[in-house]
Amino acid sequence: MGNSVCSYEACCCLTRSEERKEETVIEKQVYKSIFDFPSNIPGDQKLKKGDILEVIEEGDHWVYARRRTVKNGVSEEQVYVPKDFLKPLNSVEAEPWYFENISSRTEAKRCLLRPENSDGAFLVWKSKENNSYYLSVKNEGVARHYRIKERESDKCFYLVSRKAFQTLSDLVESYSKNQDGLCARLNLPCVMLDKPTLPSLSFKDQWEIDRSSLTKVKKLGSGEFGEVWHGVWNNMIDVAIKEFRVISPDIQTEINIMKELQHKNLIRLYAVCTVDEPFCIITELIKKGSLKKYLIGHKELKDIEFSLMMDFAVQITEGMAYLESKNIVHRDLRADNILLTEMLSCKIADFGLAQFTISQDQQLSSVKVPVKWMAPEIFNGKNYTKKCDVWSFGILLTEIVTYGNDPYPDHNKAACIQAIQRGYRMTRAPACPQTLYDIMLLCWHSNPDERPTFMELQERLMTLIHEPTMVLD
Repeated sequence: MGNSVCSYEACCCLTRSEERKEETVIEKQVYKSIFDFPSNIPGDQKLKKGDILEVIEEGDHWVYARRRTVKNGVSEEQVYVPKDFLKPLNSVEAEPWYFENISSRTEAKRCLLRPENSDGAFLVWKSKENNSYYLSVKNEGVARHYRIKERESDKCFYLVSRKAFQTLSDLVESYSKNQDGLCARLNLPCVMLDKPTLPSLSFKDQWEIDRSSLTKVKKLGSGEFGEVWHGVWNNMIDVAIKEFRVISPDIQTEINIMKELQHKNLIRLYAVCTVDEPFCIITELIKKGSLKKYLIGHKELKDIEFSLMMDFAVQITEGMAYLESKNIVHRDLRADNILLTEMLSCKIADFGLAQFTISQDQQLSSVKVPVKWMAPEIFNGKNYTKKCDVWSFGILLTEIVTYGNDPYPDHNKAACIQAIQRGYRMTRAPACPQTLYDIMLLCWHSNPDERPTFMELQERLMTLIHEPTMVLD
């Protein structure tokens, strides 16, 4: 009898164990949409934030999923969805207050101080510096940051040891009900106006698209190369269309370079139209405009905090360090070619002059170049290198700290070239701290080999940003 009972209990335990395993497998395949997605296939249903989906097939950048919508007892709707738009159901990444792409206090502050956020707005993020979670809260126009500690013994989370929680969600829920020592009771999650960049327009990863699928909406700018338009693809997805007036080999170079780029601080190529003229490059649309425009718009009030200025600079170094790793030189790095998202994230754009460093065939004399951003060795006929981009970045720093002023305001182009070759460097602007000016001078070293890398510049700039962590009593 005893053996029978034991066998029965063992069987039950095994069955429950198998059920738990099966539940775990199923749960891993169930995801929650954290953003709306209009669909990239005509006739498909729009994906809505909060939709629950079961993944059928998973690729590198897209998933094929079944929406959990019951019709006549069967879930029928199947859609292609960008992978970054979905997070595992019931995971911390699926919470509206968790910002997966934020990894520093400065980034958290930039998001929290958006005017759309009221007092008590908050977010949780993970630091790349120490791998700890942080809670950031908006209070009286200031962002305050609290380190969330994790107890080794029971893996509980806490701000103060007397009040620990099994999960981050439990912690957030508690401080949403009671202020309990925080600067403010947690109110609504911080707004997130930026969606993840699409991996491409097509889940088939094909670059060439039919020109008839594009609709021009509004001209955004024009130049020697052609025009840039706000457009719509398949009447569903907003894009930027760069249309070329003249066809040249440089266009193919620009396309080949952009196909290589996948970084949060670089503009993303979506597609091309190169079967017939005019050739077009289709990219993600950044509606807020350039960093130059943003700086000039704030020049009268001079109301951009220095920490935000340095945040812009750090973001640009991150994107440029990625280009360095890919052996790509930009050759046109300036505030006009940095685009800002709604959440003030920087996107390096305009790769019309960019080159792989292993291929320096194009002579700068054949194109119109931004002389006042150029390194002196270029005027002496030397090849353009990564360290030339570093020089340009030093000039870009002056644009940032002067609210968009053009460099060398007292020199025309010819006088500027002569002065730089003689060793002249721009003087420190009144609003520029000496510590930042010292970084500029490093960028403007006469010997290119003595200039820092973008990774080194990033580390130096980070030391200029001070965002203290709050401690609860």
